[in-house]
Amino acid sequence: MWWLLLFPSLLFAESNSTDERVVGTFYFNPMFGHVHQSALRTSASLTTIQCSHPVKVIESSKVSVSKEWAYVQVADHRGFIRKEFLTVKRPECFQGKYPRFFDAFNLDLSELYYWGRLNDQFIQGETRVK
Repeated sequence: MWWLLLFPSLLFAESNSTDERVVGTFYFNPMFGHVHQSALRTSASLTTIQCSHPVKVIESSKVSVSKEWAYVQVADHRGFIRKEFLTVKRPECFQGKYPRFFDAFNLDLSELYYWGRLNDQFIQGETRVK
């Protein structure tokens, strides 16, 4: 117990053991999107990301996720992304394929945010119109 005199903070240190594990690294596929605070399309955005951005998918017993969403870590942010937006292989993105053209757009952060929000609300599917 002599070590308590030298390191008293160890007595009150929280355990770092966790039930989380990284399932794998995936890549964001759409041109722009968001890491959401909760597993809802309309939830607050934690950060905006672009196509080909690496995303760590995390499994945790403390976080319940539906089949459509993944619990992820992007930089310092932990949140949710729809699984349909993630891919195993790094996608070939418009930004990488046509960098000069994309850079000419000169998008600022607020524009990236709104383009990402538009993508979140866009629902793809097949039309039933004949």
